[in-house]
Amino acid sequence: MSSDRLNNVRPRPRVLVVGFAGHQGKEYLPIVRENADVVGGVDPAPAASSLADAWEFPHYDVLDEALEKVEFDAAVVTVPHSEHFPVCTELLSHGRHIIKEKPFAVTEQEARQLIHLAQLADRSVFTLLQRNFNPVFHFAQKSLARIGQPYWFSYDYHLNLAHPTTGWRASREQAMGGVLLDMGYHLIDVLSGLFPEPPRVRSAFVHQYREMRDRHLEDLVSLMCSYPATGLAGSLRISRHNHEKVERLCVLGTEGALSVAPTAATLHSVGGLPLESCTWAGPKIDAVRSMIAHHLAHLDDRYYRQDHFQRQLAAVRTIDGIYRDRSGEQNRLADRCA
Repeated sequence: MSSDRLNNVRPRPRVLVVGFAGHQGKEYLPIVRENADVVGGVDPAPAASSLADAWEFPHYDVLDEALEKVEFDAAVVTVPHSEHFPVCTELLSHGRHIIKEKPFAVTEQEARQLIHLAQLADRSVFTLLQRNFNPVFHFAQKSLARIGQPYWFSYDYHLNLAHPTTGWRASREQAMGGVLLDMGYHLIDVLSGLFPEPPRVRSAFVHQYREMRDRHLEDLVSLMCSYPATGLAGSLRISRHNHEKVERLCVLGTEGALSVAPTAATLHSVGGLPLESCTWAGPKIDAVRSMIAHHLAHLDDRYYRQDHFQRQLAAVRTIDGIYRDRSGEQNRLADRCA
């Protein structure tokens, strides 16, 4: 290899993994190592120490200890929702890039604070959203203009879990929201890539299990979005306990329609004739690999960073607005009953 070529080789980023012993962290860990040097891991879970030994990196129980003892460029963060904001603000205060699980933030106020801190530190905060790296969703986005003026969409995303939600997602203090914040963030982000932020959203929260109702963690949410300026309207339904596991998006336009599922998307004429399709056999891990490699390669890309911030701010604002509207309705109902 020539000396010029050697000088142009980008050094592998040094990464700290925060929350690596959970399901998501363990899924990401081998993929992160394909593109970066994992120089340490933070996780207080009992299994974390042996897992770090197996992967041959130092283990720390708390973030402060890792920040003191190890040098790194970016952190991959997979922790419960309640820990996102304090972990990210601590990392940004030490000048580290962040690649994190969704949501970007739980509230609009926290999202704006994160963006402000990231811009002050000239650092990125990228949210891991796999559908943005699935070719089927790329096809849908590119084909949207071919269906004319969109006037309706319906988006269903359901799991078929046969038992109540468990783990930190069953804790109000840690989850900070039910299926809307957890699963719905993916759908709101997909819609943010297709349409403007919805000016009006009405919601219905439903609970299958009493314990989830008592904790104010919705098992099912139904949303109705409307865009008075264009006449577009659409519905979303998201749940964890459906009779089948399914994800399906349909967009109707004046000159055609789009049907989208994670493995296939089809452009239809008015009347339903298939015109063009895109299929993707996966596996899902390929989208995860592309996503993590892409974010690691764009840590210092300020233009990409700014676009990402604006899209995530819109998604957070939409979800935060729905929860605040629900909270306001409950308070007004309590006042009337008092």
